[in-house]
Amino acid sequence: MDRLPAVTSEEGSLQSAQLNTPNRTVPPLPTLSAGPMRFDHGARLREECWRSLGERVRARLEELTGRTLGWYAAEDHSDPAGRCKAVVFGEQGLCAAEPRIDTEHRPVYAITGYLLDPTSLRSMAIDYRPAPARGAAPNPSEAPGGPGGRESISGLTTTALAMLGNLPRKAQELLQAPFLRGGRVQDCGWHYEGSEHHLKVFVLYLAGHRDVTVAVGQRVVPVGHTPGTAHWSLTCYRGSVVRRIGR
Repeated sequence: MDRLPAVTSEEGSLQSAQLNTPNRTVPPLPTLSAGPMRFDHGARLREECWRSLGERVRARLEELTGRTLGWYAAEDHSDPAGRCKAVVFGEQGLCAAEPRIDTEHRPVYAITGYLLDPTSLRSMAIDYRPAPARGAAPNPSEAPGGPGGRESISGLTTTALAMLGNLPRKAQELLQAPFLRGGRVQDCGWHYEGSEHHLKVFVLYLAGHRDVTVAVGQRVVPVGHTPGTAHWSLTCYRGSVVRRIGR
């Protein structure tokens, strides 16, 4: 089944609205430095990896998540047999399928996820097109923080924070906002495909007990630009968790 494009238009019950919580004092959001984005040009692309999961696993992920808003499948380097894993985000939830070996030593897939209240789902489109940098590019970590300094996000590794730092400032804010009041990130993942100059697929998610945030889109580095002034076309989503499965 053709599951492209990864970025979809806003239709049906999905509402486009500000993701920030109104009329509340929000702690200062961390400004993050961008980390390296590495490319493995020999890796299988997501369509091939998706097909390798098997029909039953694919159908279960689609059943749990509803209309697809973003997804990826990739080789799981922790699996001795080299099987693939997948993450699907839809109007009803965010779910992952990961290769496992059961008690009888058979290869199986474990499906875990965060089921959402579909009426809580909000989205915002971000079209970020900065001009080429003149002189030294500014270091995002040197941007001024708010009162009380910068907050850290519990549950995120330095690698995850560095990946977040590649995104436009507004996208960083939207993805982190639900986790700044003691909400720990339980799961985090990302995937991108393309080249250094054009990411045709980009998906990043943060999931906690109460909220899930996801960014889906593409990145282009035009001629005369650097990754620090790349153009991003993203949709950021946020939804409320009503139930967890598989854990």
